Amino acid sequence: MKITDNIAMLEIAGNGGVIYPTLIWGDGHLILADAGFPGQTELIKQAIADAGFNARDLTEIIITHQDMDHVGCVPDLLKLAPKIKILTHIDEAPYIDGRKTPIKLAAMIDNYDNLPDDRKAWCDKMIAALPNWRIITNQELTDGEILPYCGGIEIVHTPGHTPGHICLYFRESKIIVGGDALNITNGQMSGPNPQHTYDMLLGLKSLEKAKKFDISGLISYHCGFLKM
Repeated sequence: MKITDNIAMLEIAGNGGVIYPTLIWGDGHLILADAGFPGQTELIKQAIADAGFNARDLTEIIITHQDMDHVGCVPDLLKLAPKIKILTHIDEAPYIDGRKTPIKLAAMIDNYDNLPDDRKAWCDKMIAALPNWRIITNQELTDGEILPYCGGIEIVHTPGHTPGHICLYFRESKIIVGGDALNITNGQMSGPNPQHTYDMLLGLKSLEKAKKFDISGLISYHCGFLKM
């Protein structure tokens, strides 16, 4: 779904639902914001092709946060286009490059004996995936930083769902990419899902922070597009 002349919302089905990565282009750059679950690489490549581009031409991947459904296809995409630069918030980088165990997985490991069998199986699967989930960040981002693409992309630090979660605010079009920090509930912008958020109070503060921006539309990773 084309949102503006240089932003498209991709639609990737599978793993029990639909996710919505964002594709951004202009001035010789082709940028993907978030990269799906492991095993969805072909779907992402096709969605990029449907938008009129080739995944081999990706120049940057911006990762809003550490969760597997946002970084899962990065290793495959790096094999396809080795010169891709990886950008994420400075507080998320240690979880993405393997210096720290991802927060939600660490909590599951600590509580492993009390997990139901299906969650134990999921935890085991994630532990097994960790060796391939070590992605080196080329650029560590900070709050308020402006990336010089598409009229300026402002980095908005929105902790709560994870410590270093970021949203992307496009100054020119006033579109905001909300990752998992911003959802859509009853036609309104809402905060992160409490079930999957490590600090809900911080998450709600981040929602209020985002509301201060002049927003024309929201791309939410699990909810789709909301015109505002």
